[in-house]
Amino acid sequence: MTEYGRERERRRRRRSLLSFGYVLAMGTILGLKVGPVPALAAVVGVIVLGYAAITLIVARDRQAELRRRATGESPTWSAQLPLAVARQFDVALPGRHSRLTVEETGELLGRLRYLGDRLQWEPSVSWRAKGTGVLTWDQSWTPTVVSLWGPGSQGCLTLTNPDGWAVDVWVRHPDDLSRTLGLR
Repeated sequence: MTEYGRERERRRRRRSLLSFGYVLAMGTILGLKVGPVPALAAVVGVIVLGYAAITLIVARDRQAELRRRATGESPTWSAQLPLAVARQFDVALPGRHSRLTVEETGELLGRLRYLGDRLQWEPSVSWRAKGTGVLTWDQSWTPTVVSLWGPGSQGCLTLTNPDGWAVDVWVRHPDDLSRTLGLR
């Protein structure tokens, strides 16, 4: 994972912990008003409901992918391309994103497609309609996949070229990506 990726993970972990602390604080305040048992039930309910919603979304994504593969399409994964990477590869970016500097944070939604001899990031339908281009990495780029902490089956695909230059792409179902690329 690149330094950009490690910093993104620190920010995501910090936001997750702050959200958990917020739910805990609200549960404590609720506990003072209605009693500890109903407050504990409410806090646990919110956490379980949130986790269940994320799990449902990930499962639906996985089922849709299995249906695509059953029809003979090449494997794909939900993926987010950092704006900094898109700028470095001169991917056409619409609107305000075309004026951003390489240091700007944020990601573009899309899908990562495995085409046998290369990986291709394709923008989502809405980004494609705005003129965002496709990005392709050939076999000279060495892939590394890391599973990330937290719900949602998230991971980081790091692609390194022979010169040592590395880029990160955020993906769903990193274990499946690793198997498909022959890394496990």
